[in-house]
Order: sequence, then structure tokens, then C-alpha cells
Amino acid sequence: MPTIKIKAGSITNLTDARYFSAWEVEWLGFNLSEGEENAIAPMQLAAIREWVEGPKIVGEFSLSPKEEILHYVAELQLDAVQVGMFTDLATVMDLSYQLPVIKEIVVEKTTTVGDIEFMLSHFAPHVTYFLLNFDKGGFNWDQVQKGEILNVPVLQDFCQNFPILLGIGVATTELKSMLELLQPLGLNLLGGEEEKIGVKSFDDVDEIFEHLSLG
Repeated sequence: MPTIKIKAGSITNLTDARYFSAWEVEWLGFNLSEGEENAIAPMQLAAIREWVEGPKIVGEFSLSPKEEILHYVAELQLDAVQVGMFTDLATVMDLSYQLPVIKEIVVEKTTTVGDIEFMLSHFAPHVTYFLLNFDKGGFNWDQVQKGEILNVPVLQDFCQNFPILLGIGVATTELKSMLELLQPLGLNLLGGEEEKIGVKSFDDVDEIFEHLSLG
């Protein structure tokens, strides 16, 4: 069992869902934004849910309106929702009255420290967690250490003052030291495509979980 909260996001198949459930992750996330890469049909999510137990089920939404999100919350009995970078405060507030909300903040080359500080302080009273997503911007831990995107002290400050889940590429050999340095509340790992139905290699992810389970 990992020593830190883990959200497995962008799950598209039962193989991933069962694998991450076996590792006792906190959340399984499914992208319900129709037409997006790694999106999943609501009926497929409902079918997968019948075969897994333990993790909380998170619906991931990018630009979906509040009414659509609430429809899926009721239909699929979601335990939490993750909303996108541009979801407004009013929508987040309304959703937060009904279930936990994870607010995604995508870190891109043009993103400033001030941009992130504003979003964190603006949304903090109404969200349960923030997902600080470096993966979508194509950045990794090595680049943070080099100061190519934000820097270590800034990221430390964010993690110490806000409930942060990190979505960031990091070598498994550096994972433990990164977590000790930043102390985020959790990590966001990503599902992926099966090689064929029911068949997939989890060697890389196994290594991550083994490091996390050692503490």
C-alpha cells in the first residue's frame, strides 16, 4: 500500500482499473469529457465500476457545464469530480456543496508563479485538492530542479500551503527524495492503452509503487 495518496487518472480500461485498485490507490479517475483523448463513455465507466472496489471514483471534466457534470454525478454515483483549468469559481462552488472537487491547474511554459498563486488562493476555500499538472505541459521534475519551469522553493511553498496532488514525470530513483523535499498530499499517475484487451505491461508503474510502498 502506498504511503502517500495516489490518484490514477485517465483510466480507459478494466485492466488499469483493477491494477490500480489492487495497489489500493485513493482514487480512480475517468475522463468524461466527450471527444477528448482518453475519454471514456459513461456506460463503459459504469461497467468497469462493477468489477472494482476500494478506490473512490472521480469523474474528470475539462470544459463541461455544471448541469452536465451534475447529471453524471447522479447517473454514475461519482464520489468526486475533477474540473479543468478554466472552470469558473461559481461552478466550483456549486459543485463543492454536493461532493469533493479537485481543481486542475496545468503548468505550461507561459504560466507564471503569480498565475498559480492566484488560482490556488482563489479556489482554495471551495476545493478539496488541487492537481498541479506538469504532465500536460510536457514538463518533468528534472526541469523544475533546473529552474526551467517554476523552481523547487516555489513548488515547496505551494505544497506546504495548499492540498496539492502532483502530476509530474520523475525518475523512480528520484521519487522518494522529491516527495521528502516537496511533501505534496499525493501524486497523479496516468492510465494508458492496453496492448490488447486484458494485456498490458505495468513494469514501470510497478517500480513506482514499490518505491512508494517502502516509504
